[in-house]
Amino acid sequence: MKATDHHERWWAGGLIVVGTVLLGIVFFTAFSIVSDPGGYYDEWIPAEGPEGPDASFDWVASGAVVDFTDTSSTGDSDIIAWAWEFGDGTQSSDHDPSHRFTEDGEYTVTLDVVDGNRAASQATGTVEAGSEGPGSGTGVIGMNDLADNVIAAVERSAKGAGVVVLVIGMFVVLTMIGGRFVRQGVRALRPIPDKIRVKLRPKELELAVMDPTPAMPAAIEAPASPVDVTRDSAFDEKEQPVGSRTG
Repeated sequence: MKATDHHERWWAGGLIVVGTVLLGIVFFTAFSIVSDPGGYYDEWIPAEGPEGPDASFDWVASGAVVDFTDTSSTGDSDIIAWAWEFGDGTQSSDHDPSHRFTEDGEYTVTLDVVDGNRAASQATGTVEAGSEGPGSGTGVIGMNDLADNVIAAVERSAKGAGVVVLVIGMFVVLTMIGGRFVRQGVRALRPIPDKIRVKLRPKELELAVMDPTPAMPAAIEAPASPVDVTRDSAFDEKEQPVGSRTG
């Protein structure tokens, strides 16, 4: 084996190895993303700043006495402060307070919670206090906090769409490059045939036989009047000097 052939085989083998590695990286990463899309999404597109709490509460009324239970969900840090506004001018900082209303009726109760990262959230609910019997209800996150959460989610989704497009484009490019390397390596290792066989379809042969022979170029036409050789000879004779004539 010639040294040139040896180097070509090493070069072809290297192309195949590089192409196979690129394809393996693409397929492995794609499989990992499909297995845990949420984890990759959170890793590639982290939320801006720490995640705060979402305030909420339940209430149960027994006559004028209402028991409140904090049901807020925590974010990246635990909730450390609660601020209740019962709608009748009184307040409480307890986790799960119980409050007696002095008059029957409906009251708008708010709960503000703050976590260890100083992130805050507010929940609002309408409480019915009275002597007609037990009642219950819930307080949900306020419209301002809800709007902020929606805006943040939309912005993050828009960024996520851009990242997804870039990742898909990267996968396509790497797949094309890896496949090209593998094909080039296989072609380089494939022996060059001594003979090349060309197959013609019957239709192509029929067209070749039926094709008329190209027309030969037209013969050069003769001059309109033949050259007057006699006249030329006479002319030559007339031009001779007088002394050269005999007789």
